[in-house]
Amino acid sequence: MSATVVVTVAVAFDGSTFTDISSRVTRTSIRYGRDRLLDEFNSGSCIITYDNANNSLTPGHSDSTYGNTQLIGREVRISSAVTGGSDSYSTYLFRGTITDIDYVAGFDTSTVSITVVDGFEKLGRATVLNQSFSAETTSTRITNILDLATVDYPDESNPNDRDINTGSVTCASASGVNGNALDLIQQTTRTENGRFLANHAGTPSSTNYGNVLTFFGQNTGTTTRGISFSDATSLSGGAVQMNSLELEFGSELLFNAYEFTPSSGSVQSGNDSTSIGKYGQRTIKRTLLCDATATNNAGIYFINLYSEPALRISKVIVDVDAMSAADAEKCLHFNVQSSATLTYTPPGSSAALEGEYVIEGVQYDISVRDMATNAARIQAIYSTSSADTTGYWVLEDPVLGVLPTVLAPG
Repeated sequence: MSATVVVTVAVAFDGSTFTDISSRVTRTSIRYGRDRLLDEFNSGSCIITYDNANNSLTPGHSDSTYGNTQLIGREVRISSAVTGGSDSYSTYLFRGTITDIDYVAGFDTSTVSITVVDGFEKLGRATVLNQSFSAETTSTRITNILDLATVDYPDESNPNDRDINTGSVTCASASGVNGNALDLIQQTTRTENGRFLANHAGTPSSTNYGNVLTFFGQNTGTTTRGISFSDATSLSGGAVQMNSLELEFGSELLFNAYEFTPSSGSVQSGNDSTSIGKYGQRTIKRTLLCDATATNNAGIYFINLYSEPALRISKVIVDVDAMSAADAEKCLHFNVQSSATLTYTPPGSSAALEGEYVIEGVQYDISVRDMATNAARIQAIYSTSSADTTGYWVLEDPVLGVLPTVLAPG
């Protein structure tokens, strides 16, 4: 039996009280995270299509209920609740602020398109001016940047705005630091080989409304949501059928040489000659904020992970509302750093591809299934990276003995 998922779209038109506009929303598209493991995380976004036939949201119009108020910068929250589910709180699929309102007029009809972005947009506009930092872990450096008066990213507990996990790499001290806040934080994240983004969904709680600015260190554990994806037609509870999936085997994640620049000193370089002999040289270049030794170790670690191509499942597409209530609820909890088992048997083969995968990006296409109840059709696309393509792991080795994030599900 398919699940009934009620999606609520609410806007704080007056800056504090949230108004439910779900009955006039015809479609919602949500996207955050990244498509591939080595892509940069960018601002998450959401586009809401609003039926404006009653003139309630005509931007700037004097007799429009909501249109004649401040719209840009107002907060939007999109939540889901599964009928018959066990969650005590709604799952917030997205939270952000309005950046754009587009109006499309027709004969006796009008449609408004609302663009919403998450907290990355604010960081992209913030600057760091002539700051000094002591030697500190990557997570402490990120927290200190967020706390600067010129950045001042919220740190409220309700709703929760930050989740900065402990980093394992030390950034060197620095003075006279200038630049864009987001660029500096992303450079710090690359130093750690971690993840930094505005995350949404996750475990529902009284304080989790999504848009939680999150830093994952390279050894932060993944979160298992109790769901596995398969192409099988007969499945047990906790296993759901994929509509389709995308496989990749190529050079997208193939690097066999590195040139990493430390905070001071000469460029650290190295290569895998065996891989170069087979595929030609493919060099990754990065500038890190740690010392030369840590920078060189990072380069060695990197090419041991990516010096050989591997077949991987890069995207999984599922219909959330076609699942059971229990499975739909678990699936809606997925966010970046969640993990799941994926199983696929290619046509004509008897050998299944199976592995543990980490969610790198989330997309939702939400449309109306039942206007009377706000029940929604939800197609989810999860971008994934392999959790078990980890190169070599050598016990007690200072470089190769460091467990990657994906080997430590929590």
